[in-house]
Amino acid sequence: MGRRGHMKNIWAKFILSGVIVAALGLGSMIIPSADWPQDKTPRIFSLPELEKPRQICVENGRAYIVDQNGIVVYDINDGHLLKKIGKRGQGPGEFRSLVRLSMFPDRLVIRDQPIIKFFTIDGKYSGEIKEPGGIGFYPFLPVGENYFGFPMDFKDDGSLIPPAGRIYDNNFKLKNKFFGAFSPGPPPPPPPGSQPSGPKTDLSLIENYEDAIVQGDRIYVADSRKGLSISVFDKDGNSLYEIHHEIDKVKVPKDYLKNVIKAKKASNEWEIYYAKFNLAVPDYFPAFFGFKMDGDRIYVVTPALKGDLYEIIVMNLEGKILDKSFRFPIQPNYENPALFSLSYDIEKNQVVWYVYNDAKESYELHIR
Repeated sequence: MGRRGHMKNIWAKFILSGVIVAALGLGSMIIPSADWPQDKTPRIFSLPELEKPRQICVENGRAYIVDQNGIVVYDINDGHLLKKIGKRGQGPGEFRSLVRLSMFPDRLVIRDQPIIKFFTIDGKYSGEIKEPGGIGFYPFLPVGENYFGFPMDFKDDGSLIPPAGRIYDNNFKLKNKFFGAFSPGPPPPPPPGSQPSGPKTDLSLIENYEDAIVQGDRIYVADSRKGLSISVFDKDGNSLYEIHHEIDKVKVPKDYLKNVIKAKKASNEWEIYYAKFNLAVPDYFPAFFGFKMDGDRIYVVTPALKGDLYEIIVMNLEGKILDKSFRFPIQPNYENPALFSLSYDIEKNQVVWYVYNDAKESYELHIR
């Protein structure tokens, strides 16, 4: 196998394993602050069916949780198990890797790379297509009669070409380039037992946040490198407008780097990280680390913190701010915020996420 193929395998494994690691290690139960009304304390339901969840999407009162062997669906009103969708395998309606789930009002779109699989909202398999372009974590989704994605590819020397926005027609021919490159993201973790080679490189423990969502026949692209910024495009990739707000920067605490390094030293990979990277943090957190849409509302989560709760800013589809409040209850993962965003969803102004309960040795669904 050549260097190019070897690098593809490494990054593909990193993308898939990163989803699992991020999803398993994220949520933790937060005691509500006194500012939050008493009727908004978390509702908690046991999820004994879950094994290794990777992502949650909520639509019409149902939580669709991507687990290691398929998609498990629960009623968020009472925690009742509604159904299981798909299973591990190679056949129609079966999954090999389950990289990412995206919800539409009338269907589920599942990235099972390199195949995009479609199911009805009730879980009936309805077909699949082969994704064009290179590997990637970001969604590949239908928009109007087109498709869009942020594929990554590799140069001949095996180095990564950062993911950039591409519009494809319904024959999967490249139609337009609509958005500049996303950040390449953090490097893959060093393989166990590997030896460092070459000089140390810098590794930031706080990454920028980027993601994309389809709503109707428009594409909304979030990019924290430009502050609180969401760029809006039509189905052909033509720029419509940009949502941009000036918000106060949140300074990274002086002891942040020390505390993260302390936690990393407890892992088996610490010696490799120490030998390979110069770990560092920027002066400020990114403007936001989460981006969700529900109906005609946009929700962004910022690093501004009050007690144990982070700030949620609610906007309409044109970007007008409708509400600001401190009510996001989950500690973010700044090392890979795009992966972190898969661990929760927002519907009807409620945050919905899953948590592993060590005492009960099972997962729970939290709604707040």
